[in-house]
Amino acid sequence: MRRNENEFIPAISQSSSNLEHYSPRDIRFNREQTIWLITWLDVIGDGHWPPDPKETGYVDVPGGSSHSHSHRSPFETSAQIYAEVTTRLEQTGDAGVTLVWEVQHGLEVYELLSPPAKRALNYISGWRRRRQSFSQWCYDQRKKSENNQKQ
Repeated sequence: MRRNENEFIPAISQSSSNLEHYSPRDIRFNREQTIWLITWLDVIGDGHWPPDPKETGYVDVPGGSSHSHSHRSPFETSAQIYAEVTTRLEQTGDAGVTLVWEVQHGLEVYELLSPPAKRALNYISGWRRRRQSFSQWCYDQRKKSENNQKQ
């Protein structure tokens, strides 16, 4: 579901994770952050970073500039994170589509996700991309689970 600018602030207040906010430098692609990124995927894909719901908008910088100096365009970090998340999601096929649908329809708690969505989230979470294909990773996870049940 696409969030447009008119839905920007209401989407924050209606979300179960309305107190969560991550700056780009905080992103480590753990489960919670990945769910949060998927929640805001359309906004991030448009080159914007979701606003911090705790910020008041008041800036007091005596005698200085309120802008930090960066060598990047304002949209560049958002575009890089969007590309990383969508690339990881594409690797999971239908399970990734299920994950995006469930998260963008309000299921933002890991335990409430369907098994395919959980598998996709577990696969795409983590600091680095996995080298294994999604199907091979799922097979290995099933084997590990079976071995743990036998013991």
